[in-house]
Amino acid sequence: MLFWKDDKHLKFCKFCGHARYKPTRSQNSCREKSAYATIRYLPITPRLQRLYASSTTAEHMSWHATHKTECGVMCHPSDAEAWKYFNETHPDFASKPCNVRLGLCADGFAPHGQYGKIIFVLASYHYTIQPSSKDVYEI
Repeated sequence: MLFWKDDKHLKFCKFCGHARYKPTRSQNSCREKSAYATIRYLPITPRLQRLYASSTTAEHMSWHATHKTECGVMCHPSDAEAWKYFNETHPDFASKPCNVRLGLCADGFAPHGQYGKIIFVLASYHYTIQPSSKDVYEI
C-alpha cells in the first residue's frame, strides 16, 4: 500500500493492518520515525527531454525508423517481430519516429518473496547500438 494522497495520514495498512513505521525503543524518542519500506522514484520525463535536447542524441533516438538491415538479421530491437507487430497494431504511435518505446526489466521479481529490495530498470529501445563505449548515456 502507498501511504500517499488520501492515505498519507494513516499509521497502519488499511488492507492487512501492518504498521507503517518501525517501533522506536523509547516512547519519548526525538528521532524521526523509520518506515518499514520506501519507494524511490526517479522521473523519466527530464531524462527523455535531455536525450532530445542535443542534436546528436536526438538523431540517435529516431534512428530505428530509418536504418536498413539485412533480411533475417536482427541488429536492433526494431528488427524483431514484436516491434513490427506493435507497429501494425498501433499505426498512429508508430507513424511518429520520436515516440519512445521503453522496456521494463526486473531481476527475479516476486512481490511476496524473501527480498526486501527489488530493482527495476527502465531502458529506451530507440538508441543505436554502437561499437564504441566512449559515449555512455544512462537514463
